[in-house]
Formats: sequence, C-alpha cells, structure tokens
Amino acid sequence: MTPTTTRPATRRISLRLGLAATLVMAILAPAASSAATIATFVPIGAGYTADTLEQFAAEAAEADASGEVSILVVPITFATDAFRISNGERKQNLTLADTRRGQVEDACLAVVPARESCSVVLAPVLTRDDALDPANAALVTPGLDGIYILGGDQVIAMQVVADTPFEAALADAQAAGAVTGGNSAGAAVESADMIAGYTGNNGPEQGLEAGAVDLWLFDGPTDDTRGLVFGLHDVLLDQHVLQRGRIARLINASFVAGEIGIGVDADTAVTIEAGTDLTEVGGASAAFVADSLTYDSLGRFDPSGTLSIHEVATHVLAPGDGYDLAARQPIVAGIPVPAPDLEGRTFPSLATPAGSGALLLGGGVSPSSTVLDRLVVSSGGTGSRIVVLTAGYAKPEIATKDAKAYAAALDAQGASASWFVVDRRTNTAAVVAALAEADGVLLTAPDPSTVLGALGAAPAILSSVESAWLGGAALLANDAAASALSAGFTADPRPGPSTGQIESAAIAEFRPDSVTPVAGLGWVDIPVEPGIVSNRHWGRLYNLIAAQPAAERLGLGIDAGTAVEFGPGVVAPLVVGDSAAVVLDGRYGSVGVGSNGALSARWVILDTYVGGQTIEP
Repeated sequence: MTPTTTRPATRRISLRLGLAATLVMAILAPAASSAATIATFVPIGAGYTADTLEQFAAEAAEADASGEVSILVVPITFATDAFRISNGERKQNLTLADTRRGQVEDACLAVVPARESCSVVLAPVLTRDDALDPANAALVTPGLDGIYILGGDQVIAMQVVADTPFEAALADAQAAGAVTGGNSAGAAVESADMIAGYTGNNGPEQGLEAGAVDLWLFDGPTDDTRGLVFGLHDVLLDQHVLQRGRIARLINASFVAGEIGIGVDADTAVTIEAGTDLTEVGGASAAFVADSLTYDSLGRFDPSGTLSIHEVATHVLAPGDGYDLAARQPIVAGIPVPAPDLEGRTFPSLATPAGSGALLLGGGVSPSSTVLDRLVVSSGGTGSRIVVLTAGYAKPEIATKDAKAYAAALDAQGASASWFVVDRRTNTAAVVAALAEADGVLLTAPDPSTVLGALGAAPAILSSVESAWLGGAALLANDAAASALSAGFTADPRPGPSTGQIESAAIAEFRPDSVTPVAGLGWVDIPVEPGIVSNRHWGRLYNLIAAQPAAERLGLGIDAGTAVEFGPGVVAPLVVGDSAAVVLDGRYGSVGVGSNGALSARWVILDTYVGGQTIEP
C-alpha cells in the first residue's frame, strides 16, 4: 500500500510541544537566506578527541594567510539559563570552557606547519547580555581563521546569540573565510535550520512520530527559533546520530524540512566546504545521510502519528567517503556515484507455504500490545486454544513471569491460553501434546545470542511448533524468536541497561567486525532485526544486509509494539501494531569498510510502513 505524499509545500515549519500532528502541514512564509555560504564547516558529532579537533584546526590553518592561526572558542551552549547566571556558575563554566580552549589550541599546534603559531582565545559569552556586549563582539578580530562552538545545549545557544552584535560579528568573520566548527550542540547550530531536540518526554523511541522533534526552521535573521544566521542552508545537521539512535529523528526532521539531513556520530567529524561538498569524514565512527529529495520520497504521518515514507536514499559515510550535497551523490575513492534507477523495483514474494497459518513476526510485543488481539483473531477468535512458549531466558523466574503475563493477556481477549517455559526442565511430552491441539502459538525469546541454541536444544518442541503452524495454526514469534525464524539476523548479545552500554553498542553495531550475521531457520525468506527504532538496532540491520550477496541485500527491521504478518499466497505481508516496520534495500548500492573499520554503505533505499499497510515498494 503506497502512502500519498504530504511533504509540506514549503519548509518553514516548526514542530513544537503540544502542536497537533496536523500542524506539520502548516504553510508559513518562506524566508530568504542570509549571504551565500562561502566558508568551511566542520561539525563534530560529540566529544573533544584529538583527531576531530585536529581536523577542524587543519581547516583553520588552511584558511590562514598570516602565519598565526587565529581561533575564537565560543561557549554559548554552556549556561543553564540564557538570560541570567550566578557568579559561581559563570566561574565554573568559564573554567571548563578554558580547558576546552586549551584542547583546541593543542590541536592547532599539532597541525600548523613549522614556524607558524596559534592564537586561540576564549570569548566569555554565556548569556544574552554577554552577546549584546560590544566588547565581546570586538573579540571577533579581522583575519579570524576559525570559530569553534563548544558542546552543551543548542537551544540555550540560540537564545543567547540570535540577532545580537556577537552573532553578526561571527557572521562577518565567516563571510570573510573563517572556518566554523563545533561539537554536539555546537554542531547542531551550524545549520540555519536546527534540530533543537525532542519535544516533551519524547526520545529515540519516538523518532518517527509527528511532533516528536523540536525543529527550528530559519525564518530570517530576526527569527529567534533557528540555527546560526550564517549556518548551512538547505542542509539539516544532527549529532550523536548513531550513538543515540537518532536515525529515525533525522529521517523525520529532514523530510519535514525538505532538506538533506546529515547526522554526524560521536567522536567523528565531517568537513563541508562552500556549503556543497562534504570532502572528509574523520574520527572514530561514521556519518549518516538521509535524502528524501532524490526520489521525491512519498510520505505521510498515519492517524496514530507514525511516519510512513518510501524511497529515502541513505548513505553511511566512513573515512574515505565524501558527499556532493548539490548533486546529492556519495563520493567513493574520489569518484561520484550517481543515483541508481529504481524503476520497476519490486520485493521478492514473501508468501509462506500453502496451508500454513498466519505468521506474525514481532519486534518486541508486550502483553498489552494490539498485536496479541491479531493473534487471537488469526487463531479463530473467542475460545481459541493458544500455547505460550518462552525460550532462551537467562533466569527461569523471568521466563515464567513473562509466560504467565502473555497467557493472561490472551485469556482476557477470549482465548484459552496455556503456557510453558522451554528449558532443560520442560515436560516435552506435555508441550508437544498441547501444540498438537493448538489453534495458535506465541513463541517469545529475549536474547539473539542464545535463541538458536535454546530452540535447538528442544528439537521436538521446535518441530511441533512448525507442524502446528504448517497445519494452519497462527504463530506469533516475538523479539529474538522472530529473528530466529527469519532468513538471517545478528546473533550478538544485547547491551546492558546502562546508557553507556546502549550508546557504545549502537556505535559498535555500525562496524562489520562487531556484529555476527548468522542464518536463521528460514521460515520466511528475509532477514529480520527486531527493535529497530526503540533498541537502536540500525547498525545491526545495515550490517546484516551488507553481509548478503549484492543481489540479496534486503532486510526487515520491526519496531517494538509492531509485527509483520505473513501468510500463504500473501506476496506483500501486512504491518500490525503501533509503530513501524523498516525495509532496507541495498540491492542498488554498494558497501565497504572505512579506514577506521566503520561500515560504509551507499544508496541503501529505506522504506517505513505502519499498521494497516502492506510491505511493497
């Protein structure tokens, strides 16, 4: 089912907390850009690592003609309040900012030629009054070679600096050739249209939802909700993009803005020259490009607010890659790679065997999910006999708790549910007997690294599940069980619950040497990764398709609260639930590995599907 286009007629739209999804379609007056961008930008996704700072400093040194590289370090992102600050906070923030200034100075000294020097000055601009002070504007001296904006809070930064003499002075310096760099929030402000963050309590899990992204779109120099007046135009920047699972956010925001979206990962920098050429990727990870323009992507927010969008061109750029923003083409080994022709694109038939029941693959379905309603209906409705199986759990008490919760939820929907924990103590004969009488089965497993072993250790039960399904019983395979029944998945342990573990894993999963693609049981002929948005498993899915032969690079990501329903004779499976399914199609592109070991992928076509849609191009 192909969604109709709802790209705004103009891109002057703000997504603010409390606005209805329909506001996405509001048409505001377009505004002319400031003076054409002529200088270089070096947005850094996060962190103050030596290699990313040196990438910025090298560009500033290239701009210098005096023999002394002059850089101004700007802490406009640092304060907790843009309009007032205590003496204690000012002292603390300026002390930290001076430490960062020293790191920028060290980077400059590391890259300047012999007999040249560096002058790196900290501008004490923390509040709006500071930005209105002529003495601080005077720190932006003639011949300035670099402007470095520290990380912190981009909303505070723009409340501090928008439409002030200090911003005007920085704009003049940029127009004269100064390189602009910055990390995290300091990178976000480098595009005139700015992602201010999420609205309310939204986060990566809501990245595809209407209104979840606080998007400040440039509406002229006096607009107070925008990025820097001299920032990049027609490009939307994001940071921590892989680390914090912001790919969905970037796709959403860049589609609404009608621009190319470039997300830079932590400890990673990109160099963008003249606003049109991304010439270098440096650092530890990669950058991500979301392009909904090349194929005029069709998209809409469904009634529940989730973005359904077709034919988004995506690129993962690692060191050695570049990108031509004007032509919208990745650069590989110095050679532009034009857009492939997608005319006639089809997905292979995903029908299941004749006589089999409905097969629902869930991306992480809770007992309260509407997907369980679908399982009951597919099993015959009220009175249907459904067997719940939990497998591959580290702790039997948790397996028991989950099994009981799913069974209770199914009973509440009118089914008659029984439950079993599949482990070495299971009464196999009892399970096999229950499956022989079942109208439906729910099989759930939490761990992709153990699921195949757990199912393989119970061959009689697995065979009985397959026989029940092939005989017409409906089957919901949830979470890692969905992966196990697919054509392939990544069999790596999931990270622990701490933020640091989750973020480290999200970066590592974009490295081919950090994931383990394996063959699944092949009950459906497509690789599957669950939790694509909510668990930040984008890297797993990109690496999973990259590991396939070129003609077979097709993968399905299923988000939490969502399932994809396959059936006999059903060429295009149906999406069920509350979030989205994501198809990555790499059959038209190419893949590689950057010099730092990160994945490089070009022209991977991305489609998202929401509840009630069928999966077809």
